[in-house]
Amino acid sequence: MQKNFAKTAEGILAGIGGKENISNVVHCATRLRFNLRDNKKANDDAVKGTEGVVSVVKAGGLYQVVIGNDVHEVYVELEKLGASTGGGGAEAGAEKQSIGNALISVISGVFTPILPALMGIGIIKGLIATLQICIPGWASSGDASFTVLNAAGDALMYFLPILVAYTSAQKFKLDPIIGMVIGSALVYPSIVEMYPFGPWGVHKFLGADILVMMRYSGTVLPSIFAVYGAAKFYQYLRKTLPSAIKNFLAPFFTLIIMIPLTFLIIGPIFGVIGLGIQDGIKAIVEIRYIGPILLGLIIGGFWQVLVIFGLHWAIVPIFIQEAAVKNPIWGDNGITIISAYVQIAVIAQLGAVFAMATKMKNAERRSAAIAAGIGGIFGITEPIIYGFTLPKKKPFFTACFCGAACGALAALAGNIFVSDGRGIAQQMGAMGIFCYPSYLLPNFSGSTMNFIIAIFASLLSMGASFLIVRARYQPDAAELRTVAAAVIDTSKVNTAAAKKVFAPVKGRIMPITQSADPAHQEEALGKGVCFMPLGGKIFAPFDGTVEMVFDTKHALSIKSKEGVEVLIHCGIDTVKLGGQGFKSHVEEGAEVKTGDLILEYDKDIIARAGYSLETQVVVTNTGDYREIVQAKSGECAVGDIVLYVE
Repeated sequence: MQKNFAKTAEGILAGIGGKENISNVVHCATRLRFNLRDNKKANDDAVKGTEGVVSVVKAGGLYQVVIGNDVHEVYVELEKLGASTGGGGAEAGAEKQSIGNALISVISGVFTPILPALMGIGIIKGLIATLQICIPGWASSGDASFTVLNAAGDALMYFLPILVAYTSAQKFKLDPIIGMVIGSALVYPSIVEMYPFGPWGVHKFLGADILVMMRYSGTVLPSIFAVYGAAKFYQYLRKTLPSAIKNFLAPFFTLIIMIPLTFLIIGPIFGVIGLGIQDGIKAIVEIRYIGPILLGLIIGGFWQVLVIFGLHWAIVPIFIQEAAVKNPIWGDNGITIISAYVQIAVIAQLGAVFAMATKMKNAERRSAAIAAGIGGIFGITEPIIYGFTLPKKKPFFTACFCGAACGALAALAGNIFVSDGRGIAQQMGAMGIFCYPSYLLPNFSGSTMNFIIAIFASLLSMGASFLIVRARYQPDAAELRTVAAAVIDTSKVNTAAAKKVFAPVKGRIMPITQSADPAHQEEALGKGVCFMPLGGKIFAPFDGTVEMVFDTKHALSIKSKEGVEVLIHCGIDTVKLGGQGFKSHVEEGAEVKTGDLILEYDKDIIARAGYSLETQVVVTNTGDYREIVQAKSGECAVGDIVLYVE
């Protein structure tokens, strides 16, 4: 029977209270995501009873209507009916944002690509600090090994305006090379020679003393705002200039106008703001003894709260701004005092989730908690927070309390034994256990004690969180269920003759009913399995044809030569990333063989953005088959049989 998408759209519209009740609607691979003006006006039963609707899910402040593979067709009909749509494609899931949320989105987009390299140089700086302690005089010996390693550790910070300009250009839809030219101008050798010895210096520009020169190496704000202005101007020129000349005149006018404006207006304004940030931090820390304790208390206690709302991105530029300036109090190292307390907060969540795991009897939940905890060892706490501590509330807040107490204690100890009232500090470092070498500060007399206090406070934070949660946590019925979570019974199918779906990713496999997504729990989109992946690559689960690649690259569907239709969906709510971190290796209509690489994603980007990495593999035409049976449990390698379809 031919599907009537218009009727489906009309039924949904009536069920949610009409188009007037829609603030915005977008769609992902399988569902419509409504931002409703008044959720009380929506009639769940009416929406669920609409032909073509699979289910209704309310999550993340959104009213989600699960459609399945026909979601785009229904979305188009909603557009025709006048619904306020946000467009599919790369902007799907981009709900209407407040100014604050928009700012966080920009900061996240600009700094996420740089963070892996920042973590890398953090390890390098820690290594250099360790070698300087082990080999006294190494830095002054003239050995080129120090110069080379030091360049590896400092190059990113020195040329940071160029890298920030590149990522800003990607975010603001400017040709990245043009953005890099603007950033490069800020650290051009003859410009660097004009850098003042003090906060700023004044130079002539076209005969007038109007050029306020500041030191831009290691800064971020001037590049971001200069590229933003350039992007708007460039896009205007591309629209208005004749086609025959716009390819060379648009870049010409953009650069010749925006680079001088950057030095005359944008750079000084945001350079002063950057100095203000540094001076503000310095002012807090300069409240000797009290200031560092307040920082330790606030960062240790509230860092993971900021992570929940994505607000931690607003703090990252301050870390970078701090670390970009050599601090004479701390041995002329580029240090950050605020981030010195972050790891103490992070590791408290690690203690909480391991304590929860010790109280669980359900093998699947316990294994998932331990896996999340292992990720936390390396600084990725989102799976811990969203999957375990936050839903149970008390473990999360217990960990926050321990982080606050131990952060304040670390600052107090730093006041006494390290810095004469300025707490502890670190160089810009990596995440998780790799951050600790960054507490070693070359040429600083309190370096070793600074490192010891950071280690001790972290262990105390994790240990206290573990013990308190272990004593107070009460697992729910599902976590106490001792039945094996993965008893595989394939007797219902003829395994030799059944159609087979092979694992598209390496990881731990679970029944789809244990998915963290409510729609998949109910098997609303079909029977299947889900994975907690260990890799960042997705491979073809059988020989077949790619039927759909979603614009944001986070999901695709494949039809086997035998007619099995499978949806592979990477993460939960990852449509909101707008394609960031995903790369498709296939197009719609492509023929693939079992094991062909079809999709890649960056696990760090997804996790840092706060989304679950869970990957669902679902047979969307489940109704065409008598039985669909899970074929394997536990750890799974790419190419293992995971589903029998008969």
